[in-house]
Amino acid sequence: MPPLFKQLLLITCLFAMPLIALAKSVDAVGEAVIYDDDLVDARYRATQQAIKQAVLESSARVRVKDELRNGDLDSSLEIRSEARVQKAHIISEVRKGDFLTVVARIDVTADSQCSTGATSFYRKTVGITGFELQTPQQASLGALSNISRELPKDLAAEINKKGYLKALAATNIAIYPDIINAPSSTNTNGSLTNVTQIGERLGVQYILSGIIRDIGEVYLRFPNDKKTKEAADQKTDKERNFVVDIYIYDGFSGALLFEKRYSEVGNWDISDHARVGFGSAKFWTIHYGKVVDQALKESALDTSEKLRCQPFIANIFRIEGNRIHISAGSLSGIKQGDKFSVYRRYEVFDKMQATQTQLNNANINVTIKQVQPNFSIGELVVDAQILNVQQQDVVIAW
Repeated sequence: MPPLFKQLLLITCLFAMPLIALAKSVDAVGEAVIYDDDLVDARYRATQQAIKQAVLESSARVRVKDELRNGDLDSSLEIRSEARVQKAHIISEVRKGDFLTVVARIDVTADSQCSTGATSFYRKTVGITGFELQTPQQASLGALSNISRELPKDLAAEINKKGYLKALAATNIAIYPDIINAPSSTNTNGSLTNVTQIGERLGVQYILSGIIRDIGEVYLRFPNDKKTKEAADQKTDKERNFVVDIYIYDGFSGALLFEKRYSEVGNWDISDHARVGFGSAKFWTIHYGKVVDQALKESALDTSEKLRCQPFIANIFRIEGNRIHISAGSLSGIKQGDKFSVYRRYEVFDKMQATQTQLNNANINVTIKQVQPNFSIGELVVDAQILNVQQQDVVIAW
C-alpha cells in the first residue's frame, strides 16, 4: 500500500473515531401516572422522562419520534444528536397500581455545544421561593395550609437528589404581587419581578418560583351532613387536582428562561376528616401524595435539564491586588487551575426607567489558585485596579 494512501486512511480513521466514541449507552428510569387505564399514554410519558434522565447523564440532546402501531407505542425511539440517529429500547416496565415504571436503554451522542464546554462541569445554584396558593380555601381538605412553604422545600430536595444543580430553599420570599396574572404581573416600580434583587441577596444564579393553581377536589363533599359525608368517604375515586405553574429566571438579568404547567389528578383515598398536612409521612402514603411526588420528580428533572447548558456565573465579592474572590467553590465543582472569563456588570435603564443588568465581556481571564467549599480565589495577570475589575463583576464559564 502506498505511504500516502496509508496516511490518508489513518487521517480518515482518526476523524471517524470520535463519531463512534461519542455514542454512549445509558440505562434510565422513567415513571408516570396511569389515567383511565391508558397504558400507552403512561408508557409514552414515562419514556420521555427516562430520556430526559439519560440526556442529563450523558450531556446530550435528543429528539424523540414516537410511533403508534396497532394501538401500541413502539418501544424503539429515535434519538437525534448532531444529525445522527441512535436507537433506544424499553427493556422493562412494571405497573404498580396506577403508576408505571419503565427502564429504557438509550444510545445518545454527546452534544458539542454543551457537553464539551466547561458549563456542564459546574453545579449552578438555584434559589427556590415560596409557591403561593391561588385559592387558599382549597387547602382546608387535609389541612394543607403549609403547602406554600413545604412544596418548594420538597422540590429543592428533589433537585438536589438529582445532583446536577444546587438548590437553596427561600420559601419565606413571595415574588408576585398579583397571583392571577403571574408571571406577567408588575411591581409598583413597573418591573415584572424583583428576581435580580432576590438573586443577589441569596447569592444564586437562578430563581425558581411557582404558583399553585389548583388543589381542589373534583368530587362532591358534604361537610355539614355527617351521614352523607361518611358515605362519601367510602367512594373509591375521590379525585383531587394538583396544578402548579413553575417559572425559572436568570438571577442576573431577570429574564424568564422556562415555564411549565404540571397538571395531575390523584385520589384522596383517606377520610375527609383527616388533617394530614402537606409533606407529612401520612401524606406521601395516600394516592394523591404519590401523584404529587411524581410531579415533583418530573419538575426537578425538567429544571436540571433546562439549566444544564446555561452558562455558569459567579459574583466577584472581594479584590486584593491581582487576586479576586468569587462566590463559588468546590461545592459547585470548581477545581484549582480552572479558568474563567471576567464580565463587567452595568446597570442600564429601559424605556420605563426600570433598572436592567447588562454583562459585558472584559476580555480578561482568571485562573483559580485556591478553592474553598463556598468560594474560590483566582489570579489575574496584572493588578485588578489596572484592569478595572471591581466587586460585583462576575466570572463566566460558557
